[in-house]
Amino acid sequence: MSLRSPQARRRQQRPRSPWAALLIPILAMVITGGLFFVLASMLGGGRTPVPTPVPTVTGPAVLVTPSPTLAPLPTPTDTPTPEPPTPTPTATPGTDVLRVGGKATVNAEAGLRVRSGPGTNFDPVTTLPVGTVVEIIGGPQRANTYTWWQIRFTLADGTTGEGWAAGDFLDPGAG
Repeated sequence: MSLRSPQARRRQQRPRSPWAALLIPILAMVITGGLFFVLASMLGGGRTPVPTPVPTVTGPAVLVTPSPTLAPLPTPTDTPTPEPPTPTPTATPGTDVLRVGGKATVNAEAGLRVRSGPGTNFDPVTTLPVGTVVEIIGGPQRANTYTWWQIRFTLADGTTGEGWAAGDFLDPGAG
């Protein structure tokens, strides 16, 4: 039995490719260059801004007038849509408030002007005298600083009608 030396064992290993001898140093240089670039950019070693050269004028001075700049066109604005009247929540039956299905009494000394719609811009239908009992059939709707209620009424001659009245001039219940 013969003993082999460690050098002999190395000779038996597969020989290296000539490409490996060329690629390993190149790969090491690329990695080193990349690390250098990353460190330099992290430390702020970027480019220094170059000042813009200012032209110098030689000879007679020439007056240059800047051309007028156009003002930006105005942005069209949307016309706000008026909000629909916000209904006031109806109260539970038996309380002392105006509510749909309830009765109310006219409290306006000069009479209550009943209108064709909820607002002062609607045409008057009739004027009810103070003390007239009406039935509330619709509403409420907010318009012209009033809360409007749709009412059904009976005139002195027995004819009935419907219209809208401001709640400020109606007392809840039949008084």
